[in-house]
Amino acid sequence: MPQHASLSGRDIHKIVTLAHRCTQADDIEPFNEQTMLSLSRPPLSYRMHFVVPHGKTIIGYAQVEVVGDGAEAELAVDPDQRRRGVGRALLREVITSLEAEITKLKVWAHGDLPAAAALATSEGFERDRVLFKLSRDLEGFEWPSAWPAGAPDDWPRGEGPAVSLPEGVSLRPFVAGEDDEEWLRVNAAAFADHAEQGRWTAADLQDRQNEPWFDPEGFIVAEGAEGMLGFHWTKVEDGIGEIYVLGIDPRAQGTGLGKALTLSGLAHLAAHGIRQVDLYADESNPRAVSLYRSQGFDIVRSDVQWAKQLNQVEDL
Repeated sequence: MPQHASLSGRDIHKIVTLAHRCTQADDIEPFNEQTMLSLSRPPLSYRMHFVVPHGKTIIGYAQVEVVGDGAEAELAVDPDQRRRGVGRALLREVITSLEAEITKLKVWAHGDLPAAAALATSEGFERDRVLFKLSRDLEGFEWPSAWPAGAPDDWPRGEGPAVSLPEGVSLRPFVAGEDDEEWLRVNAAAFADHAEQGRWTAADLQDRQNEPWFDPEGFIVAEGAEGMLGFHWTKVEDGIGEIYVLGIDPRAQGTGLGKALTLSGLAHLAAHGIRQVDLYADESNPRAVSLYRSQGFDIVRSDVQWAKQLNQVEDL
């Protein structure tokens, strides 16, 4: 099957069509946002595309990114071509192409579907990471009785405890082009141990700013005398809100800023008519999962990352 460093516009269209067909069949998207954005990215030495053509269509696709001595991948097979060995052949082709370079391959399976689990285990993969999708309706949410000075007048108020900020800290919208470098610094510090978020680059940030859903008013920044201390980046697509990225600089952790930013982002969404809000949290971060569960969010889906050790190195 063909392997590419970059894709033609025609192939990108076919892969997007494949993704839509998988979503319709499985009720879940087969690829994450980063994979979809990378379809049209210029060629990079650490990114590879694997395509399974069939006549004028593409029935299988995998994208691989090498990170250090490991690699991460996502793959999908057209619903009409499943159970014919296409997915297994595609996965093995990915492994073969990487065996000389990496020691571990990780593959996402969105929705933890039984067929994906069966393929992964039969090929020697083990469950390595679980990402929860949580969701709640904002109807009946306990809004605070007061917001910090400068908060928009249309943020909802209720009977909950007033929201306060650490001394000298204020909230404001993100300013594209001016806050980029400082945001990248805070994001890297806040997610230093996160496999994907912590390694975002200026290009990753710019890609999101170019998306139709990007709204700087919904990208709330907490700022003090020493610069940016945290942020709550919200997202709205198809009428559904999302806690897209919420990060706190290590300097401000433990000050209550995280809760204040969480409520501020939800208030922004509610003020714009959003009623359903989603978010993603790692199973390995029980503190965050517990916090969101306490705020009325329920786990509605699990995405599993499967891992396989390659090129075992024997101890000397």
